[in-house]
Amino acid sequence: MKTTVRMKFAKSGRAKYISHLDLMRCFQRCIRRSELPIAYSEGFHPHMLLILAAALSLGFESEAEIIELQLKEEIPHEQVKAQMQAILPEGIEILSCYAPQHKMGQMGFAEYQVTLPCEDSTALKAMWEEFLSQPQILVEKKTKRGMREIDLKEQTECLSAADGEGALTLLLRLPAGNAVNVNPSLLIETFGKMEGTAFGFPGYRRLRLLTAEKSEFF
Repeated sequence: MKTTVRMKFAKSGRAKYISHLDLMRCFQRCIRRSELPIAYSEGFHPHMLLILAAALSLGFESEAEIIELQLKEEIPHEQVKAQMQAILPEGIEILSCYAPQHKMGQMGFAEYQVTLPCEDSTALKAMWEEFLSQPQILVEKKTKRGMREIDLKEQTECLSAADGEGALTLLLRLPAGNAVNVNPSLLIETFGKMEGTAFGFPGYRRLRLLTAEKSEFF
């Protein structure tokens, strides 16, 4: 009997430079080496039955990545976690292993921590608040159907903005579902074009994945 297992993992350090496609290949190789009884599709070109959810941009760190795989037989979740962690490369850590509670299509939002290095975080915070106070923040975004104009103001929920020593730290909640998906880098790049704005190379870290109802996605 096939069984579905979902794993939540963190991606940090040098691993943040592994692309989504290469990460999928990495997991495929590690699953083979782990000797877990992974299930394969049928047909002339069988492939592993696994899904890497919510593609993460290159250079982003995360503590909320999710991979789902189907096994040919039921195995204790702690054993699956241990066998995978023993083989995965530095920077990828399995945080938990469990039976899925939500369908992939129920994912709706993601929360990110964005760090903007700067000389005057108080002034930058004031500019950020001015930026978000605009009636609209219109940008061109590439979609499956081509370029379309979206309102980032409508899509952005800023949960906090903390001006600390040498950096402004933002906590953002953005759409991350099938219908609408907003990358925080698009928002920050648009903010950077505001006259007088000055900050260093941003740091991005995904903290949580949420359902459309904004509860924790499991």
